[in-house]
Amino acid sequence: MSYKLDIRKGIYSLVGRIPKHDIVAIYQEQNISKSTIYNTIRNCEEGIPCINLPKTGRPRILSVRRERRLMEAAKDKVGVSQRKLARTIDRPNLVFGKRRKAPKYTADQLERIPRCCRALRRIHFANKLIVMDDEKYFTLSHSEIKGNDRFYTDDIENTPDNVKFKGKSKFEDKVLVWCAISEAGFISQPYVGRVRGEALNAELYIQRCLTKLLNFLNTHHLNDNIMFWPNLASCHYARITSQWSSENNIDFVPKLDNPPNVPQTRPIDEFWSILSRKVYDKGWEATNEDQLRRRIFQKIREIEPALVQRKMGQVRRKLRLIEDNGPLSIM
Repeated sequence: MSYKLDIRKGIYSLVGRIPKHDIVAIYQEQNISKSTIYNTIRNCEEGIPCINLPKTGRPRILSVRRERRLMEAAKDKVGVSQRKLARTIDRPNLVFGKRRKAPKYTADQLERIPRCCRALRRIHFANKLIVMDDEKYFTLSHSEIKGNDRFYTDDIENTPDNVKFKGKSKFEDKVLVWCAISEAGFISQPYVGRVRGEALNAELYIQRCLTKLLNFLNTHHLNDNIMFWPNLASCHYARITSQWSSENNIDFVPKLDNPPNVPQTRPIDEFWSILSRKVYDKGWEATNEDQLRRRIFQKIREIEPALVQRKMGQVRRKLRLIEDNGPLSIM
């Protein structure tokens, strides 16, 4: 603002002393537009002060007292109508914020999670490579992916129904996908189940998933000191699952030290989000199970190892933040 004021003062000081075209030539060399220079000269000739005067603006509708009451009614509240507060939400001491999604914690979890994160970081992950796995269901279509729930048209009445509406079955066909990733950036061979197949229990988890995990570790981490970090699903800590892991020399995080409900520390959840966006990019839909399976295998191969390595490299920092400030500190 002071720069513009200096320009106006300079032009005012030259008006009447030298011809207008000379004033224009001088200030055009400073990249000032010709219209701005002539407008400033005209203001000077009309006696308009160089300094901006206070503007009255639109008269206040709300009294100071009522405005203060509205601000107090809106501050740190959820579900307050913006229409009623349209004249107050732009005040510098009242900022509009959007609520973010976060896990809901019990008092016991809030007490347990920092302790478990401390044990993970200081004991189980010390001088070891982290390997984690997870499973996710994929449906034949997924219109709720960001970007797939909007469309453009210049004639809404004649837009095809399959564009205007997103169909959703009550019991939609889906396939189970399992995968493991490591801190070194490697991605295991996935297991892709069948439509309407069995639910993942301990026996199926061992036969279909952990055998692939063992092959993955023998291929990429044969000489590495690894720590396997499953989530707290019941099949992951079943007696036969723990026995199988011990027999195959796979070190895994003990259940007592595994923090509950902290997806923000597990990059494999971000891995699933990335894979979902790739699979359903541009509104893609599968017409049958085999087409969906091929698409999932193809898109997993397109995920860059450097991306996985970068995400996994943030695990220890996030655990430390939770250890110090609680699980909501990294949301």
